[in-house]
Amino acid sequence: MDLSLDESQQILVDTFAEMLEKECPTTLVRDCEDTGYSPELWDRYCELGANVMGMPESAEGLEMSLLDLGLVATRSGHALAPVPFVEIATAGRLLSALDEKDPLLTEITQGKPSISISLPRPHAVLGTSRSSGGRSMVPYGAIAEHVIVYDEAELFVVSGADSRRSGRIGEIGDGALAHWDLSRGADARGLASGTDAHRAITRASAEWKLLTAFWLVGIAQRSLAIGADYARERIQFGVPIGGFQAIAHPLAECAIRTDGAELLTWEAAWADTEDPDRFEMLASMAFAWASQTAIRNADISLHTHGGYGFSTEYDIQLYYRRARALSSIGGGSKEELQTVAELCFDRDGSGSAEPLLGGA
Repeated sequence: MDLSLDESQQILVDTFAEMLEKECPTTLVRDCEDTGYSPELWDRYCELGANVMGMPESAEGLEMSLLDLGLVATRSGHALAPVPFVEIATAGRLLSALDEKDPLLTEITQGKPSISISLPRPHAVLGTSRSSGGRSMVPYGAIAEHVIVYDEAELFVVSGADSRRSGRIGEIGDGALAHWDLSRGADARGLASGTDAHRAITRASAEWKLLTAFWLVGIAQRSLAIGADYARERIQFGVPIGGFQAIAHPLAECAIRTDGAELLTWEAAWADTEDPDRFEMLASMAFAWASQTAIRNADISLHTHGGYGFSTEYDIQLYYRRARALSSIGGGSKEELQTVAELCFDRDGSGSAEPLLGGA
C-alpha cells in the first residue's frame, strides 16, 4: 500500500483545504448550529465537483476513487463543514451502480442536496430479518427530498418529504438529522430486490462508514491540534502546561491513535480495488477505530483546556459534540465492533477469520 499522494491528489487536498479555510471558519459552523447545513458552502463544494466525484463518467461523474473522496472528507471533518458530502457521494455511487439513467442522478449532477440514505440498523445488512423500514432517523434528512431505503430485502426510494419527515432533530452536533416515515407506500419507487438489493445496500453502507471514518479522522486531527496549541500557549507556574506529564502524555497517546486511524482508513480505501474481499470488514474497522479516536481526542483536548473547554467561546466544544453525534449516527463503535466480529466469523461458529484477516 503506497501512502504517498500523487500530484492530482495533493492538488485535491490543497484545493479543498484552501477553500475551507476561506469559506468555512468556525464562525460559519456556529451560524449553522440551528440548521446543520450551509447552502452557500455546498454550492462551493459543487463548483469544485464534489457532488459528482465518485460517480462514473458515463453518469456525468468524475470517476474518482474512494481514497480521493476520503481525502475530501478528511478536510471536511477538519473544518466541521456543514454539508452532506458523504451522503450525496454514497447515494450517487449507489444509484449509478444500479442504473446510470436513474432520474435522481440528474438532481445530484445539478448540485441539489436532495437525496440521502437511511442506514440499515446495526447488522441488518448481514441478513434480511432487520431493516430500515418504519420511522427512522436519516442523516441530512431535514433537507432531503428523497431517501433510499432497504426493507425486507427490497431497495427503494421514498419521496414526499412534506408528509414523511419531521422537523430537524435537536441534537448535540450537526448533520441536519430528521425522522422520516420510511414505510413503503404507493409512492415508493423500487430500485432492486433480493440479492441485488442486499449487495447494493451492503456496499453503500460500507462506503458510508468509510467516508465517515475519514471525516472523523479530520475531527480527530483538528481536536488534537487545538489541544496541543493550547498546551503550548497556556502558562501555569511559569511554564507551558504542555511540559507537565499529565498533559503531555495523553496528547501523545492521541497522536498515536490518530495515525492508526488514518492508516486504517487508507487501508480500507486501498482494499476497495486491491483486496475487495476485505473491504467491508476494513470499512467497519475504520469506522469503529476512527469513532473512538475522534471522541477520545476531543475529550482529552477539551479537558486540556480545563473549565474553558466547556465554554461556547472555545472551538473545542464544537469538535467534542460533533465527534459523538457523528459516531452515533452509524450505530456507535461498540455496535460496529460487533459487525466486525460477525464479518470475521461464520454464524455457525466454524470461523472464517483467517482468509478475511490475511495480510492485515
